[in-house]
Amino acid sequence: MNENNNKVNIYLIRHGEAGKSWDEDPDPGLSKKGIMQSEKIVSYLSEELKDKSFDVISSPLLRAQQTAIPLQKALNFEISINNSFAEIPSPGIKLSERKLWLKNIFDSKIIDLESTQVKWREEIIKSLINLKRHTLIFSHFMVINCVAGWIQQQEKVVNFYPANCSITKIQKKEGELRLIKLGDELNTIVQ
Repeated sequence: MNENNNKVNIYLIRHGEAGKSWDEDPDPGLSKKGIMQSEKIVSYLSEELKDKSFDVISSPLLRAQQTAIPLQKALNFEISINNSFAEIPSPGIKLSERKLWLKNIFDSKIIDLESTQVKWREEIIKSLINLKRHTLIFSHFMVINCVAGWIQQQEKVVNFYPANCSITKIQKKEGELRLIKLGDELNTIVQ
């Protein structure tokens, strides 16, 4: 069977709760709660990946890498860092202004994004389409929204609110991506 005809399952895992907010630290690690959240995904993913070969990718940001650690200890795998799955770029935005900038992005349409964010979005989709094996991707709220929105052909940048350590499953078959299951959503919207 041709490799392109095989189904490839892709799991987009949002990082656990960060120790600081987006306007306090450009690269915070996990909070204590975030560490506990990351430990809770181990049993589900261990069962889901049983008897499968898979790759693991993480955003270069600390909170995403730390979210992968409990599963890495349980299943003994290598983590590949991929900048494509980092949080939405905000060049030239001061740390103190990032929260307001991000809130404005939440209300934006894809057509209103600047070229830096358009390029970021295109690189994420290209990276997913090029995957050849089952893959876990430890990443971020906006990355998951980017992927789900692209697959569902949504106009808005943000279409759902994935909870910390939620797992969104997509599948690639014959070069096409389709959404299998959105991850759990936040109970409240972050202000």
